[in-house]
Amino acid sequence: MRRLALFLTALAITGCGDELSGIEPPKPATEQGRAHSFDVERIATGLNRPLWVGAAPGDPGALWVLEQPGRVIRIENGSRTTLLDISEQVLTGAEQGLLGIAFDPDFATSGRLFLHWSDRRGDTRVAEFRARRDHTIEPRPVRQLLMVDQPEENHNGGQLAFGPDDRLYLGLGDGGGAFDPRATAQDPDNLLGKVIAADVDEKRPRWKVVLTGLRNPWRFWFDPALGEVWIADVGQDEVEEIDRVPLELDEPPKNLGWSAYEGTKRIADHDLDRAGDLVWPVATYTHGDAGGCSVTGGLVYGGARLPALARRYVYGDYCAGRLWSLRPAPGGGAEDVRREQAKVPLLAHIGTDSDGELVLASGAGDVYRAVAP
Repeated sequence: MRRLALFLTALAITGCGDELSGIEPPKPATEQGRAHSFDVERIATGLNRPLWVGAAPGDPGALWVLEQPGRVIRIENGSRTTLLDISEQVLTGAEQGLLGIAFDPDFATSGRLFLHWSDRRGDTRVAEFRARRDHTIEPRPVRQLLMVDQPEENHNGGQLAFGPDDRLYLGLGDGGGAFDPRATAQDPDNLLGKVIAADVDEKRPRWKVVLTGLRNPWRFWFDPALGEVWIADVGQDEVEEIDRVPLELDEPPKNLGWSAYEGTKRIADHDLDRAGDLVWPVATYTHGDAGGCSVTGGLVYGGARLPALARRYVYGDYCAGRLWSLRPAPGGGAEDVRREQAKVPLLAHIGTDSDGELVLASGAGDVYRAVAP
């Protein structure tokens, strides 16, 4: 097992820089070879900065797309419909905009869904909406669920997803700026730099910290069979990382290390909250080796059309457009990292259609699907 958890509750936070210098991190998995497991073909173009693509429960054959300026688009048989336009409420920037969508597990009958966006002040908002029978979405939210002040325009995170416990999960970045200048990611009383969750069936949902120590989680994915979550956390200057974390909800939140670490690299004079286990990345790549700058997380492929990808985790880089796949190691960790031949420019999201087949969104305005080579 490459992932190492260190339970450090006996140590005080003060002066932890000297204490951490003696820790020898495990070596994460890195690229070992090349593969041609799939090709990609463009199935839609002319979209406005699509950041998410996937299927809505109960709507087979169609794809739903989030456009960063504030629109939800439905694509079916080559035609597209705008289901919702909240662009007047959304501040769009490099890392601001309409960033996440999650469908209630009972969406096919309830029409309940949730959106995450940057409001006109640049702050995080999460709200509940309702879809009508024709799939269009009522423009007025049913209720607001969360508002978080954002001190900078970057590191807003974005992912919304329901977990295996039916809670709604949200990934938030550290609030921006270089090297987490406000130390939010290691502050247990601050929601920034965290993965948080809430039971949205409660009258007044309460958001709780599930994971801490993140810089800017750009996409996470749950494996309900194994009770774990895969997270891609965007690095600072050198290292992009993939984390594989067991969901042990009765324990203190696990700590992914930022900003005391970038990947496994120690950052001097940055402290580490010792309340939960420190979890090391299972895979990394560097900007110099890959020519990339920002990791885009994906998922473990469970479809039927790409046998060479069976039970492999697929991820990529936004800037380089490169894609990799790796094999989850038994018991934790990762192995057999392969750089795939297929590329998607400005890779913003990796999702699935209603059959579990890969679909990919490009910030250049295109949607692709993976096909057999």
